[in-house]
Amino acid sequence: MRIVIKVGTQVIAGENGLSQKKIAGLMKDISYLVKRGVEIVLVSSGAIGAGLPNIPFSNPHRKKIAAAIGQPLLMHDYIREAKKHKVQIGQILIISDDFTNKERFSNFVSNIKAMLAHKILPIINENDVMKTEDLTIGDNDGLSAKVAVGLKADKLLILTNQNGLHTKNPDQDKNAKLIKKVSEINSKIENSCSSGKSLLGMGGMHSKIQAAKYATSGGVETLIGNGKEKGIIMKALGKNFPGTRFIAKKK
Repeated sequence: MRIVIKVGTQVIAGENGLSQKKIAGLMKDISYLVKRGVEIVLVSSGAIGAGLPNIPFSNPHRKKIAAAIGQPLLMHDYIREAKKHKVQIGQILIISDDFTNKERFSNFVSNIKAMLAHKILPIINENDVMKTEDLTIGDNDGLSAKVAVGLKADKLLILTNQNGLHTKNPDQDKNAKLIKKVSEINSKIENSCSSGKSLLGMGGMHSKIQAAKYATSGGVETLIGNGKEKGIIMKALGKNFPGTRFIAKKK
């Protein structure tokens, strides 16, 4: 089984930077699966959230500077925790051109597959520092969907700070209900999700729905769940996932 896991900033970082406890819990479950032959690719946000506490000044390039400072901090924490479980990590920083250039994309896929064959955990992030355009909403949500389709993954698991897609915004309406299963992402589904985003996170439920739409159309089952819930990764492998499951179209 091959799974792409996307981790949002709010899952592993706060206003004071990265949460070592949250990263430790995440790596414990991922390492357990890697050792048992599950192929996992991790698409991780958090570099900007890790770097911002170190930038007390205002600057038009503040987020990109934060990404430059935060990326090694993020990888340091992942590597530290992975070592405890004797799992090797490989870092891959990419830009959008890596998906539009056929030769570069082929090279990307072959390198990922080689790493997975040797039980190395690839951790992917967009190279925010080298992007010529501004950092946009939901970059890593869309990135994770492209990676999942490109690698012909069985599942895409998007971990965020919400339990999944609701009928209304759960932060604003206490009567909002979790939608457990979505067979087709239509206009009604798209209109029901919140486009709001957090201070540190760059996404929002809307970008995650668009990622799910892309992935499911490419034959990849997609799940959106709360990354702060204990054992959420293990639960994604079972039938009773405590989030929203998006049914994939035939490959």
